[in-house]
Amino acid sequence: MLKSLKYYAAATVLAALLPAANSYAAASGSKIILLTVSEECSYCSIHQTAFKQEAAKLGLDVEVKITNFDPAEQASQVDQAIGQKPDAIVLWPADASAIVPSLRKIKNAGIPLVLTNSMPDQKYEKYWDVFTGPNDIGNGESAAKAMEQGFKERGIDGGDVFVIVGQPGTPPQIQRLDGFSKTLETDKSAIKIAGSQPGNWDQTKATEAASSLFTQYGDKIKGVYAQADNMLAGVIVAAQRANIDPSKLVLVGSNCSIEGVTAIEAGTQYASVLQSPIDDGQYAAKAVADLLDGKTGEKTRFLPHEVVTKANVEDCYAAAGKK
Repeated sequence: MLKSLKYYAAATVLAALLPAANSYAAASGSKIILLTVSEECSYCSIHQTAFKQEAAKLGLDVEVKITNFDPAEQASQVDQAIGQKPDAIVLWPADASAIVPSLRKIKNAGIPLVLTNSMPDQKYEKYWDVFTGPNDIGNGESAAKAMEQGFKERGIDGGDVFVIVGQPGTPPQIQRLDGFSKTLETDKSAIKIAGSQPGNWDQTKATEAASSLFTQYGDKIKGVYAQADNMLAGVIVAAQRANIDPSKLVLVGSNCSIEGVTAIEAGTQYASVLQSPIDDGQYAAKAVADLLDGKTGEKTRFLPHEVVTKANVEDCYAAAGKK
């Protein structure tokens, strides 16, 4: 990605003198419809902005349609998008299973399709041309490794943790939990998942969910995995309200948002898993430009999922918008 950014910086300097250097001449001017899930979650909003900015650099004409994780509304939006006959569709699925009939419709209409951020079951991959975004199973695996590392560093032999998951039914919610739980099983870890509740990618809802779980399990809990840093911020609030010192728990989040960076630096959060919404949006824009320009590339293009602790928290700064 760093090489890509250097390329764009150099291209900007030369653009006026060398217009033929635009390597996406065939894609330039193409009509793209971005179907995305929300503007309310900060990650989603940054992803959308990054996509539009990168698409503009590549000469793409973008129209955005938004749904608040409503599968029925997104299905209707897909029908509308097909009727508009765009050159390509970029789609962030609101639900891993409910989106499949819409994917078939797009394929049957002959419209190139890039899936972004959330991958449905790969048995349906014939319905999309490219997927870009996080490896959510890998993200969950990294979170489990971070939890194990945190327990070891704190001298905790094992114990119970609970999980605050995202919007139920979304691919990241399903796959991150799968990666997390299976890694603990594979490693024969003494860390056990006592329970889980949805926080729906929302800090307030995560606070409520964590409060319920702290009430249920109390002092048994040694750590918490929240599938996004903003939800882990809610976990920290809930712990403090329950008179539990969050710095005594092993708290692992994801996405490297500003909430996570702040908490890691303060010592209340142990780790996050790097996932940049800027890279996520840019990967999707580049992929659709490649597709329309006839460039071949990998069908699946994953973001990195590095474990970030206080020792390397600066690796999160770009994703969190912190300089």
